[in-house]
Order: sequence, then C-alpha cells, then structure tokens
Amino acid sequence: MIAIKLEAEGYDLQKSFEPSFVSSLYENPKPGVWIKVAGTLGRALRLEQHGDGVAAFCSTSIDEEHLKSLIVLETGLWYRDPSGFLEKVRAPFRGVLEKLAEAYRGVRIPIAPHDAHYILLSVLLSRRANYEMVRRWCYAIWSRYDGNLERLAYLKPGALKAITRSYQLLEAVSVLRRIVRRFGSLKDWARDAASKPPELARLALLSVKGIGPKLADSVILSISRAPHFAPCDAHLARLVRRLGIIPGFRLPVKSLCARYACVEDLAERYGLKPCPIRGSCLRGILTSRLGPLAGWFQTLAYLHGRSFCRASKPDCDRCPLRRLCASSGKYN
Repeated sequence: MIAIKLEAEGYDLQKSFEPSFVSSLYENPKPGVWIKVAGTLGRALRLEQHGDGVAAFCSTSIDEEHLKSLIVLETGLWYRDPSGFLEKVRAPFRGVLEKLAEAYRGVRIPIAPHDAHYILLSVLLSRRANYEMVRRWCYAIWSRYDGNLERLAYLKPGALKAITRSYQLLEAVSVLRRIVRRFGSLKDWARDAASKPPELARLALLSVKGIGPKLADSVILSISRAPHFAPCDAHLARLVRRLGIIPGFRLPVKSLCARYACVEDLAERYGLKPCPIRGSCLRGILTSRLGPLAGWFQTLAYLHGRSFCRASKPDCDRCPLRRLCASSGKYN
C-alpha cells in the first residue's frame, strides 16, 4: 500500500469532484472520500480529504512520483487557486465571480488525460440527462467493460438494454462507432487528442457526427489543461441570461465552431480564421473576457444552477447573487 499526502489549502475535493466528469470513474461512499472504480488505477486508488490536505492510498505497485502527478491532475490541484486571477477580470463578471468563489470555495478543475476514452463516453451519456443518472450508467458499464470499452461500439441494441433502456446509451454507442471508424479505436482517438493542442483536438471531435460544441468542450475541459474552455450548457446559459451580464448572447454553432477560432490570437496560432460571431457568442465572449477562468466559471454555474438558479422554482431569496441579478425577484 502506497500512501501519500498533498497539501491542498483552500481546496475542496467534494465540490471539485461532484460537477466533474472525472467523478464518473469513482464511487463516493461519503463526503470527502472517493474510490476509483475504473480506468487507470481502478479498484486501487482511494482519495480522502483531511483539512487542508488530500491523502491518497494506492494498493497496487506504482512509482510514487507518477502516482503524485496523476493525483494532482485528477483532483484538479494542477489548477491554481483562481482567486488570484479575479483582480484582472472586469465588470460585470468580476462581482459575479467573486460571489460565486465565496459561495463555492475550493472548486478546481479535475482532468484525466490518461482515461480520456472513459471521459468521452461519460460526456456522450450526459446529453439531456441528469449527471447522477449518468454516473449510475457509467458504473454499470465499467462493471461489465472496464478495460475494453471497444466492445460497446459493437454491441447490438438488445445487449445495451441490459445496462439501460435510455436512448442516451444508444446514441452514445452510435457516436463511439463513428469515432472508431474515424480514428481506428477509442485509444487511438485518445492518443490523437493528447498529441494535439486542445483547440485542434476540439476540431477533430467536431468532425464526428453527433458531437457538437458543448460535448466537445466538456471532453476537452475534462482531459486537458484547457481551463479557457467553457462548455455552454443549460446551467451556464440560464445563469448568464438571468444575471443579464451578456445581453442578447448566442450559443455556439457547430458549423462555425468546426471552421473558426473564438479569439484572434488562437486563430492566428493554429492557422484558422476568427469566428464571425465571436462578439455575440457566449463561448467566444467568455473565452476572450475570462481566459483561464472560463471553465471554472462554467463549473460554478453548474453548482449554482443545481443549488439555486434552477430552471423551475429557483431559490432567489437565498441566492448569493441576488443583489447582482437582473432577474432577482421575478420568480418569487
């Protein structure tokens, strides 16, 4: 048994894992304890938070430095305390981010580049689905196919029903088949993604039918050091719309995302043209104005949407953003 402890001042393992697709690889028997059940070190790794430290216990043989580097990625401790970047953010985002940072202290961005094909499947299953349900589906899949996710791409609908009858799995497997045809295998896709800058790995995903901007951004944010990626999901769009901080914004459009870059310096770097709607697109605006805080903001928006800014019956009276929100009081 290998046991190591990482300093984690101002960090919250539970809050960081709950909204992250990396958590689909773990069980959470109680707050602050996460046990890995699939992928690299599956059934061998246990993470626990104790005050300002994270303890990791590994029951298999592994180099201690390699284990430490893996844990730094999966816990999100690679991502510096974002509060240090807030002073560079301009209004109206700064006040919102400061309040969210206060309400959801310790949130970082876990990533698992070594388990990219697992993350891909978890993201594909999340389309129009509650994430707790996604985690249950993933657990059923890992129990049957951990180490051989390729088999899923060749299963018939009848065999898939043993996992779930939900259409999300059928759609996810259809996309997996396209990825296998496009890249050769899921692991080949993972290697291809790891060999490219995040922006180009995103373009490769967008070339696959069935993968749009939100799914592609969710994958890249969860497998790469790309905190400037902000998946424009329903929680993020709803919060921004209700706050009124970006009037009349548009959501990303796949046909444009597949051809252009959101900001000019990235466009020039990768031989692309700047997107013609970057000034009104939610992703383009967040990328240019928030930079490495964009993905963190999206994560906090998810947590806030689940706790307060719900689609129906939002809890405006207790919302920590109520004094900054253009919609405050409308839902009482």
